[in-house]
Amino acid sequence: MTKHNPLYQAMLTAVSQTLENMVFIEVTEHFDRSYEIPTEDLTWNSLLVNDPVQGEVRLAMAKTLMKKLTGNIFGIDDEEITPAQMDDILNELLNTIVGLFMTNLLAHDQEYKMGLPELGEGELPEIDENTIVWKLMTDEEDALQIFATGASLVALKND
Repeated sequence: MTKHNPLYQAMLTAVSQTLENMVFIEVTEHFDRSYEIPTEDLTWNSLLVNDPVQGEVRLAMAKTLMKKLTGNIFGIDDEEITPAQMDDILNELLNTIVGLFMTNLLAHDQEYKMGLPELGEGELPEIDENTIVWKLMTDEEDALQIFATGASLVALKND
């Protein structure tokens, strides 16, 4: 049912395109819809969507996956990766994902405004009735999750 939802599909496409183009990794839906990334291995960030709808999109993944992606993008070994590089890549990934997501959802000539990515700390914020969650995994079964929150954002083409 959710696979045919335009909002759900727009995000799935945005994440897939971003990871395939930036790090040559394929993404699919996670086989275990109840899986949660352990808090002690969690890294996440968020970005506000300001116009024409309001909401927030969060990207969460295991630190081990973030390190792997950072190494792939910079072409460096794990021991050379700095926390700042990992943060930069996490922010760039979310910025690209949200841009593609909004482009996929809105009319061809419709403009949108979004903020800048901000790093999260600790546990992810609570999920409410105005939140949609995409539980995904890479082709190596590394988990990542996307959250879209905000009544007007999740209502966008959510039929």
